Amino acid sequence: MLFYNSIQNDLIHSDEMIRKYGTNSAIPQLGIYPLSIQPEYTPTAFTDLGNGTWYPVESYSSMQTKAITALVASGMTEEEALAALS
Repeated sequence: MLFYNSIQNDLIHSDEMIRKYGTNSAIPQLGIYPLSIQPEYTPTAFTDLGNGTWYPVESYSSMQTKAITALVASGMTEEEALAALS
């Protein structure tokens, strides 16, 4: 499981949480918060949702690559997929 470390502005893994803090839970007092989703991508930023959780923002280029892959898988050529996203 991943958490947001607001002090370092980065992700922290649950194994590191256990090793450093002895817990697998968020510790808001130390600036460590739960994420609204567990990302399968490297976030470029984090947004405070105002309810104690943070949203990991995916880069546009990463999202574009996923969209092109999906469109090509559906039968489009890569050129058609790029044109469709432009």
